[in-house]
Amino acid sequence: MEQVEAGEAPVQKKKRFARTRRLIRKLIIWAVIIGVIYGLFVLFKDDIIGLLQKNRYTWTTYVHISAQISQKTLLGLFYAGFFGSLFFILIPLEAVFFYYLALPYNGILVLIIMLISSVLGLGLDYIMGRLVGESVLLRFKGTQFEKYKRAMESYGGLIVFVSNIIPFLPVQIISVAVGATRFGLKRFMVYTFISRGVYLVMLWYTADFFKTYLLPYL
Repeated sequence: MEQVEAGEAPVQKKKRFARTRRLIRKLIIWAVIIGVIYGLFVLFKDDIIGLLQKNRYTWTTYVHISAQISQKTLLGLFYAGFFGSLFFILIPLEAVFFYYLALPYNGILVLIIMLISSVLGLGLDYIMGRLVGESVLLRFKGTQFEKYKRAMESYGGLIVFVSNIIPFLPVQIISVAVGATRFGLKRFMVYTFISRGVYLVMLWYTADFFKTYLLPYL
């Protein structure tokens, strides 16, 4: 019996190592994808702006949004929270949230605006995933997607909740994938609202702790 248990221990270690290696590989892949998207945006930024200028309404909207964000208004915070939650736009929402908490605005109001705007943005990610994501993922990742879909059926709420409260996870892309599985929209929005609220409160207390207890000594 002891020999059998001793033989199982290395097997378990190998399995854990393999899972860890797969997780690291996935994180690297996501980092590369995000980096490529950001690089393409920087590379074609002038072309995108030129395209927007061709239509008076889109250009006026772009100028308005850019002005609100650059002037650091509460409406600018809403825009940053919404657009930064879209999977194809890279805005460090945590940095934006911390920055606005340092401005002379009511902290609770800043939290509420960031919560509502980011949840709406993630909701749009979900809708885009639901409309086109399933066919794309089935075509390129059929077997893996079916496993993910079954996992969502059993643990969907937990997956949505955890993906929103762990820092630096690509929650925008995860929301697209959740939509592709046709996980219920109402349940997705409820779990996202609760988990994003918890995450933002955690960030708020972290910022307050840093400002009160650590910043004076730096």
